Amino acid sequence: MLQLRGVAGEIVSAQLEVPVVRAQVQLPVVKRDAGAEWIRAAEDAAMQWRSEGFRSTQFVLSVPTPRSQFQIVSLPSLAQADFDRAACWEASDRFGWDHDDLSAAALPTNAPATTDGKNEYLLVAAERSFVEAMLEPFLRRGLEPVGVEPRFASTARVASRQARRESDKSRVRGVVMVGRDETTILVLRGCEIAFARELPLGSLAMDQTVADRLGMSLEDAALLRTEAAEGTERSHAAQAARDASRAVLASIANEATMCFRYYSVRFRGGTPPMVLVLGGGDSALTDEIRNASGIPAMLDDEQGSILALARSLCYRSHVSTHSITSAAQWITAFGAAGRCTTAPRAASLARRGAA
Repeated sequence: MLQLRGVAGEIVSAQLEVPVVRAQVQLPVVKRDAGAEWIRAAEDAAMQWRSEGFRSTQFVLSVPTPRSQFQIVSLPSLAQADFDRAACWEASDRFGWDHDDLSAAALPTNAPATTDGKNEYLLVAAERSFVEAMLEPFLRRGLEPVGVEPRFASTARVASRQARRESDKSRVRGVVMVGRDETTILVLRGCEIAFARELPLGSLAMDQTVADRLGMSLEDAALLRTEAAEGTERSHAAQAARDASRAVLASIANEATMCFRYYSVRFRGGTPPMVLVLGGGDSALTDEIRNASGIPAMLDDEQGSILALARSLCYRSHVSTHSITSAAQWITAFGAAGRCTTAPRAASLARRGAA
């Protein structure tokens, strides 16, 4: 949970990290899983809201993976009420969730219509009972939700911070966001999401591979892989860590390449001219993407995105380093907290802050 405020030109944050017990890479959610670990975390976060210095009463809920699902679908043109019902039934069928406990939305991708007259949408869904259970601890304390969104929407907002001008509306970029348990692949046209896909591979999968290969603990493997990726460790063990994680990086790069090719065919506009890598990605991943797709790839420009956030986080946490890596896990919260800046009441909301 994160709150952003501008004070004398500097970003000042209130922050809270509540652990969610997940021992391994998450598989697609099953029906018997009620998301109890997330609901417990929401209760803990709501209890600590005031004690951790959060000043706003408003917040955005970024629904965690795999508690939200999304997929590109083709739907016919219908009256709005009929279209909403069709989207809900489509989500129920594709994701295997109870139709009566489902919130769904179909977001236009603005791809050309198919030959049968259907249009392409990004279908997003979450279980209503889970969302209500996540919101309830905050509502009970008089806090006000200003939005509920899937995690990839928060990521897209961060990646679009420097693409808000009128001339940027036709600017196409690929985005690869490496999280702990998953990697999100996006194609953005300006600030709009034209394509989204999520893979069950993230930094935890890389760390687990290194740990298995070198026979060390997961914590030591994560530290070694990070040092190897940053180039601060050049031992044989570091090289072994780089070699071990390469298979996961190659899988991510190959999947991203297929996504970008799909976009080029569906939108008839060619592949994205560049790919932005965020989160737990590193130069090894940009190399893999460049080799697999032929598209230039670069790490996120920290000077224009999360450098000030990283410094604020390190300062409040009494951490001596200003490492950008330490802020990577906050990207989703950063994007959710920035949602208010694009709302009609942006000026007043920005002054109050949104957590």
